Amino acid sequence: MSQETRFQTFVFVDLEGTGLDRPRLTELCLTAVHRYSLENPPHPAGGAPALPRVLDKLCLCAYPNKPVCPRAARLSGLSNENLTENGKPGFDGAAVTLIRAFLQRQAAPVCLVAHCGSRYDFPLLRTELWRLGSDLPGGLHCADTHLALRELLGAPCRPAPCGFSLPELYRRFYSRYPAASHTAEADALALLSVFLAKAPELLSWADLNARPWDEVQPAFQPPAKIPRREVEEREGCASPAPPE
Repeated sequence: MSQETRFQTFVFVDLEGTGLDRPRLTELCLTAVHRYSLENPPHPAGGAPALPRVLDKLCLCAYPNKPVCPRAARLSGLSNENLTENGKPGFDGAAVTLIRAFLQRQAAPVCLVAHCGSRYDFPLLRTELWRLGSDLPGGLHCADTHLALRELLGAPCRPAPCGFSLPELYRRFYSRYPAASHTAEADALALLSVFLAKAPELLSWADLNARPWDEVQPAFQPPAKIPRREVEEREGCASPAPPE
């Protein structure tokens, strides 16, 4: 992306899933903020982050048609049982329609933003879309704040230190941990707060380094859909939870 063609909308993305072993999506949150609000943020009160007044938000839960691993269920609060009890369908065509409509009503060009998005959120979302033979609207780009902030804050080129997790970055900028973590909405809003703390630098970084959505590869080749009745017959898995 050239610096002269600036993104007008940034959509902060967070997904929760069943774990890291061929995961399925259990929750998604998209929070869209116009560039104007990121360049002209509200003044924080007493050091606490203040979020823009004008933003759009889409949050969805989905039955994953796969067992949710115990650690992921413990962290996210989402399980096969409570998703079933609340009548949540799987990630389906209706969800894709909502996501596409949400993105299409934002001022273009649009950049998706996720923390560790290159490793988790973007490939998982693309897998779920490909499973349904669908995709996001054309012209989107995506940026990973984990990569951006390691570069901007001078982290060495080695496996990421824990200080670059989303909660630790939030604490670095606001001297406290986020009030909630491991729900898609809470993490998307925490990411927005972290972005606001370094907005001028991150906006410029995204303009130069965001990559086209079309270049994102799915996390794995999605298999045929598993009927829900077969899921309850399977044993639980032991995969770790998604990265922070």
